[in-house]
Amino acid sequence: MKPVLAALALGLFVGNVWSDLAIAQNRNQPAQKIKPQQQVIIPPNETADQLLERGNAYVRLGNLEGAIVVFRAAIRKNPELTAAYYNLGLAYAQAGKLKEAIYSFQRATRLDPKFAIAFSNLGAAQLQSGDATQAIPNLRRAVSLDPKLAVAYYNLGLALKEKKDLNGAIAALNQALQLNPQSSETIYNLGLLIQTQGNIPKATAYYNKALQLNPEYAEAHYNLGAVFLIQGETEKAIAQLRNAVKFRQEYAEALYTLGVAQSRMGQKQEAIQSFIQAQAYFNQQKNTQWAQQSDRQIKKLRNS
Repeated sequence: MKPVLAALALGLFVGNVWSDLAIAQNRNQPAQKIKPQQQVIIPPNETADQLLERGNAYVRLGNLEGAIVVFRAAIRKNPELTAAYYNLGLAYAQAGKLKEAIYSFQRATRLDPKFAIAFSNLGAAQLQSGDATQAIPNLRRAVSLDPKLAVAYYNLGLALKEKKDLNGAIAALNQALQLNPQSSETIYNLGLLIQTQGNIPKATAYYNKALQLNPEYAEAHYNLGAVFLIQGETEKAIAQLRNAVKFRQEYAEALYTLGVAQSRMGQKQEAIQSFIQAQAYFNQQKNTQWAQQSDRQIKKLRNS
C-alpha cells in the first residue's frame, strides 16, 4: 500500500499583490467539480484588469467554470496579462484539468521569468500529472528565484522523492520546514521518507508531531498505526487505524490494515467487516489487486 503524498500547491492572485499563501492538496483529494454550464456574462466595457477581479470573485464563490470563462476573456483583452494566465492555471488545476493548467502556468512564466510562485505551481501541476522529471527544473527555478518560498521546497521534496532521491527529498523538505515550522504536511512527508530509510523511531516522532498540529490527519494516523502493527503493538495500531477511517471514511488501505490488526487480535467478525468495507472501496477505485486480496482475507477468516 502506497502512502498518499501531498503534491499540488495553489495560490491566488488578488488585487495588485501576488499572494504567497499556498494550499497543499493531498494527491488523493478529488478535484473540484466544475458546475453545469451556466451563462457567464462578460461586460463588454470592462478592462482586462477588471475582468481579472471578476474572475477572482468567481473563484471565491466556488464557480470555477465562471472563473475560467472570465480569465480567458481577460486574456483576450490583454494577451500580456501575466496574472490572468496564472489565475487561469489555478482554476484549471483546481478543476483537475492539469494539461490546461500546465499550459497556463507556462505562459505566465514566459511573460514573467522571475515569477517564482508560478514556477512552483507549474512544477506542482507537472508532478500531479505524473511527470516529476519535468517538474524538478521548474521547482529548482522557483527556489532560486525566491529562497524563502516554502511551498516550492515542499513540492521539490515530493518530486525528488518520486525520482528516488531520498536524501535530496529530505533536504528539500527540511528547508520547507525551516521556513514553515507549522506545516503538518511537511512533517508527515518527512516521516514517510525517514521510515523508508528504516529509522522507525524518528519516523514515529514525525507522525506524532504532524498529529499534534492536525489531529484529523488521516494519513498520519494510518502510517502511525502501520508502524505500531509492525512493532507488534496491535491495540495501539487498531486505535490509530480507527482514527484514520474516522477522518477519511473511504480509506481502503486503512480499513484493510485494520482488518489485519483485528485478525491478529482474534477479532474475527470485526476483521471480516473491515475487509468487506476495504474491498468495496478498492472496487470503487478499480484497484483489482487489492480488492482480490481483501476477498482472500474474507474467505480465509470465514473458513477458519
